[in-house]
Amino acid sequence: MALLQEYGVNHIDTAPMYGKAEKVIGPWLAKHRNDLFVATKTRRRSRQGALDDLKRSLERLRVDYIDLWQMHGLTNPAGWEKVMGPDGALEAFIEARDKGLVRFLGVTGHGNKAPAMHKRSLEHFDFDTVLLPYNYLLMQNPRYATDFNELVGLCRKRNVVAQTIKSIARRPWGNRPKTYNTYFYEPLETQDAIDKSVHWALGLSDSFLITAGDMQLLPKVLDAANRFEKRPSDIEMSAIVDEFAMQPIFSRAAERKGPRARGPQTWGGQMCRALEGLIREGFFKHPNKRTLEHVVKALEARGLPTKGKEGNIAGSLAGRVRKGVLNKSKVSNGWVYWAE
Repeated sequence: MALLQEYGVNHIDTAPMYGKAEKVIGPWLAKHRNDLFVATKTRRRSRQGALDDLKRSLERLRVDYIDLWQMHGLTNPAGWEKVMGPDGALEAFIEARDKGLVRFLGVTGHGNKAPAMHKRSLEHFDFDTVLLPYNYLLMQNPRYATDFNELVGLCRKRNVVAQTIKSIARRPWGNRPKTYNTYFYEPLETQDAIDKSVHWALGLSDSFLITAGDMQLLPKVLDAANRFEKRPSDIEMSAIVDEFAMQPIFSRAAERKGPRARGPQTWGGQMCRALEGLIREGFFKHPNKRTLEHVVKALEARGLPTKGKEGNIAGSLAGRVRKGVLNKSKVSNGWVYWAE
């Protein structure tokens, strides 16, 4: 926090899912609340679930109100329909704002669908902010670039703030050890590469950049931002891409036509269909809270072989948590999953 003060940073972006971040920030906010703009999020998609999340965030952060409350990772169409429908989280957001518990409302998202889904959200409701990935390599994806530019145009027209993330993403972690606290990606490390990537992202007018939360990277990102003058050229950025073997961190498989890796005849395709069936049938419906073992047995009951596939099933459950279809919480022997 002292480093943020040194660079004059006054915007704190956190979330209940960021480990113990809210609890750690709380004592400091209690002393410096008037100096900071505080943003947090909720992944809960129902009205009551979102209000419960907000109550806990206010308690952990030790504040009376949140400056910006955001719908976390709102890019899944099914989750979107639930949020915007009757008794959905949008009702909680409006209610909280009317009561003075929050000042502004926003949506966030990861992945290639984020700009298109954010545009859909803005067309449905007058949100104050959007948050989504933006970097040089990602904008070489024509579909993403088109959707992103359309979203930014709408934001400017509607006076909506665009917040950008993942400016220093290098490539997916793959099987390499995760040596930085950057969940989705392996970051660039050298100051020169970070300088160019941050400066490129800051070249987008009427927006601002959310830094990586890793304490090894934060000083480098802040230093780069402090020295920003102009955006590097495409030639300079292309050289960075080649030098560090940069790769897209989000799969473009969903955009491609033709056979998919998880077709209906593959084990993965069968597992996904069976899991979606369990969700539709209320297997995860609250107050039911299912462990991985419960899910494995339910899939086996549908005739799906699961021996040695527990990791694949856990990964599929985690993906649906990220998309807001399922929720999860920690218990003594692992995780439990449920749907609201």
